[in-house]
Amino acid sequence: MDEARWVDDFADAWAREHAGSANTSGLILIILLARLSVLIEAFQSAVLKPFDLNPSDYAVLSALRRSGPPYELAPHELYTALDISSGGMTKMLKRLENLGLVSRVDDPGDRRSKLVSLTSGGKRVEEEAFDAFLASTHELLRTSSADDLESIDEALRRLVTIIETNFTR
Repeated sequence: MDEARWVDDFADAWAREHAGSANTSGLILIILLARLSVLIEAFQSAVLKPFDLNPSDYAVLSALRRSGPPYELAPHELYTALDISSGGMTKMLKRLENLGLVSRVDDPGDRRSKLVSLTSGGKRVEEEAFDAFLASTHELLRTSSADDLESIDEALRRLVTIIETNFTR
C-alpha cells in the first residue's frame, strides 16, 4: 500500500467524520511516527535475527558497550537508562546470561550488589551486530542525499525536544 496515500485517506476520513473539529495535522504526524516506529522495529529485528538477539537484548549489550571498559553497569543503571521495569530487566539479563553474553560480577563498591558485565563473547556479538546495523542503515538510506539526511536529523531533533518538553507521564 502507498503509505503516503494511506495517510491522506486517513486525514480525509477524519475531516469527513469530525467536520468542524480542531486541526488534525499534529495527530497525523503522530500516526506517521507510529508507522515509522513499526518499520524501525521490523528493521532492527531483521538485522539482529542472525545474532539470535531482539532489539531489547541489543539495547542492553550496547548500553554496556557504551559505558566503556570494563563494560559493567549496575542493573538499576541499565533499567533506568533503557526505561525498562526492574522485573523486565531481570528477565532480559537471564536470557543474555544464558546466551553467555553477560555475566553478573561482584560490585567492588558494595558487597551486597552485583554488576552486569559484558563478556568477551558479548562484546564480540555487540561489535558484529553494530557493524550489521551500520551496513544495513547505509543500505536502507542509500537513496537519500546528505542534505536530506541533515534536514531530517534537524527536524527529528526538534520534534524530540518538543515532545520531551511537553509530554509528562
